[in-house]
Amino acid sequence: MEKMVKKMKKSMFMFCAGLLLLGWLFAPELPGAGCPAVVSAKVSSRTKRKAAAAYREFMDGTDYTWFCTLDVDKDGMKELLVAYEQRPERILLVYKYRRGYVQRIGEDSTTFGLVYSKKTKRIHGRWGGSGSVEDWYLTFKGGEARRVYLSKIEERVVNGRPVYGYYYKGRRISAKSYRRKKNSWNKSYVQLPMHRTSWANINRYIR
Repeated sequence: MEKMVKKMKKSMFMFCAGLLLLGWLFAPELPGAGCPAVVSAKVSSRTKRKAAAAYREFMDGTDYTWFCTLDVDKDGMKELLVAYEQRPERILLVYKYRRGYVQRIGEDSTTFGLVYSKKTKRIHGRWGGSGSVEDWYLTFKGGEARRVYLSKIEERVVNGRPVYGYYYKGRRISAKSYRRKKNSWNKSYVQLPMHRTSWANINRYIR
């Protein structure tokens, strides 16, 4: 009798396991199915106030000459952007409030000047020379800044005329697609809203 009960339990277990496997294999595919969904948690007002207070305290103890706050990693909380230069758009450092501390998460520089895109809501940079042109925007993953490029690269010369390759995110695209995205980005660019560092400005703009 005891052996029969064990066999029944084992058979029931195998039957249930089979049903679960079939459900997994033949379930309708949904966006994001098969991997954990990435959800941007809403940042509480309390956390935002703590971040602002931490940024004000941080700025009071540094010699950065320019600053502003923007949500450049699109997680719902503003980051602190700082610079030294007379032209602050050339070299930019980015800090973020994490677990009670202000931590540096990246930097970027270009002699052409960094800008802000109203379309992508990100920091963009530009560079050009020797027949090639590159635009990029910054992402912040793994605690560091990374560039995502839109490029027009001179690859060779045929009968005295340059032949270009067009790329976005490391993949070749058509000249038409390149021009469309390039024009769209250009129209969205505005200057970074940098402020001169002073105690009055820190209290006014870091809220």
